[in-house]
Amino acid sequence: MESIDYKAEGGSANTTAPVHATPANVAAQDPEFLDAKGVEGRYSIRRSLLYELHNGGHIKSVSLRRRGQARGKRLFCVDSIRAFLRRQIENGDET
Repeated sequence: MESIDYKAEGGSANTTAPVHATPANVAAQDPEFLDAKGVEGRYSIRRSLLYELHNGGHIKSVSLRRRGQARGKRLFCVDSIRAFLRRQIENGDET
């Protein structure tokens, strides 16, 4: 946003300060849910393993879709992914 000198143009000296918005990638540093691409970007867990962990009951997710629609958006709970990874470390499992 460009600052305008209103006083030089004969107006009042009062101006509005520029508004600075926080970018989405900075605002969501600690998200509660991520889609498959977000999980892969953050934890390097690919989609196939992610769904395998979900189907095995190791992590939680929610499917968002409109009534009557076959397709939707699946979001994975970050806390359950972290808990799964902690259990892997505590148990000494490497898979």
